[in-house]
Amino acid sequence: DRPEEPGRSVALRLKTVHGADNVAERTRTAVETEIGDVLARYVVGAYLGEYPRQDFVSSFDDFTPSTARTAARDIEVLTGAGFADASSVRASVLEARLSLFAVEGRVLGATAAVQFRFEVASRNGEKTTAALRGRLMLVNENDAWSVFGYDVALDDGGFVEAGVSS
Repeated sequence: DRPEEPGRSVALRLKTVHGADNVAERTRTAVETEIGDVLARYVVGAYLGEYPRQDFVSSFDDFTPSTARTAARDIEVLTGAGFADASSVRASVLEARLSLFAVEGRVLGATAAVQFRFEVASRNGEKTTAALRGRLMLVNENDAWSVFGYDVALDDGGFVEAGVSS
């Protein structure tokens, strides 16, 4: 992989690495697209967008209700709330490796091992790097994917971990 060019937007790279053996290719592709959409909405709401900003709670819209409540308590880890006063945040790496849980060809759940890296520019022009690594667990209920658990760490110069599964 070559380094991203400054200012260039980075797309979410998603790859299924486990659990697709007994899943039709069409089904796997649809699941990857749907989960990719959930992850993209999360990362945009949680880390990207206009800065400075205060609205990070909406990034939990695709979380189950009980997980969203817990995530709100872990908002400093799960979002860019810790650098809300930055002048800009840009994604430099957005990668997710999926492990699918399928029964009789139907995908019921998934774990996304995520590695997201961001370049954070402060108002005084100083630049730092922040990285979110870990797992987001997803479930398909009523033909909609949502995050029901997480086990992640945010490295923004200090190291903080958060995890929940419901």
